[in-house]
Amino acid sequence: MKTVIVYFHLIATCIAVGSLLIKDLELLFLKGRPLFPREKTGLIHTAQVIFLSLCALWVSGLLLVVVGLLENAQYLANEKLWAKVTVVCLLTLNGVLLHFYSFPRVVSHQGLVGLSGSEQTLVMFSGAVSTSSWLFACFLGIARPLNFTVPYEQVMLGYGAFILFALIVSSHMLVLLRKSATLVEIRTVPQV
Repeated sequence: MKTVIVYFHLIATCIAVGSLLIKDLELLFLKGRPLFPREKTGLIHTAQVIFLSLCALWVSGLLLVVVGLLENAQYLANEKLWAKVTVVCLLTLNGVLLHFYSFPRVVSHQGLVGLSGSEQTLVMFSGAVSTSSWLFACFLGIARPLNFTVPYEQVMLGYGAFILFALIVSSHMLVLLRKSATLVEIRTVPQV
């Protein structure tokens, strides 16, 4: 039974992370411009797929904890497990921010480049936190050597460093995006 649950958990992870990374790359290549209707529909569809995958991951993850507890009374003493639960909770909360704040702005008629600086920053940062959280949760899922050996704080410190790196990369991309948008504006201003 455990193997079937692990398999289901793995498939849901692959669907979610694969969908997320593909959509992130597509949005990156759009350079913040307003989305066409087909692109908006694609973003909404991807968000739905990731949401359903996340629900499946919560169910299969909780089932794996129950099975693990039945196999080993000390299962809940694994601090890496609690770090993974924390990361998935933060990933889920960030998903709410993405759904109710970032997505409406990305699909707006002005696109990312037409937003205020603070809106652009929050959209980019929520995306960076999302992608890095998903990737870190995947890492924790396969990092078996960390089971019962690494303290919670150390795992979370690694997560914090990963998030910080993602935010730095996101900030740099936002600067490049703004420069690119400024160049487009300069080129399209009519000459008098």
